[in-house]
Amino acid sequence: MRKKVLVFGTFDGIHPGHEFFLRSAKSRGTDLFVGVARDTHVITLKGHKPRSSEQKRLENIQKLPYVDQTFLCDEILGTFESVETYEPDIIILGHDQVELEKTLISWMSQKDLYIPIVRIKKI
Repeated sequence: MRKKVLVFGTFDGIHPGHEFFLRSAKSRGTDLFVGVARDTHVITLKGHKPRSSEQKRLENIQKLPYVDQTFLCDEILGTFESVETYEPDIIILGHDQVELEKTLISWMSQKDLYIPIVRIKKI
C-alpha cells in the first residue's frame, strides 16, 4: 500500500541536514513529495533573498534519488493547495518549522481536515 509523505522547505544549498531530513521523511512512506518555497516567501519569512532561484532550488531537489516529486509551493503564503492536490498521508516538518506547523494546523481545522504532522529533530 502506498503512503504519501509531504515536506516543505527552502533548500537553498542542499547540505547534510537537508539530506537527513529528506531521507527521514522518505523512510516514513513510499512516495516523497517536496514543496520548494517561492523566492517571495523566503524574503518574507527569512528577511533575505535566497542564494539560488526557486527554479534552481527545485531542480536541485529533483535530482535527489529518494525524492519522488517536487513542486513550487503555493503562490500565496499560508494557502496549501498542494496538500489538497497531493493528499498526503503524513506531513513531515523540520525542527525549525514551528510557525509552519501552527499555520498548517490552523488551515486544516478550517478545512475540517486532519493529516498527521511529525517534526524531525535536528541531528
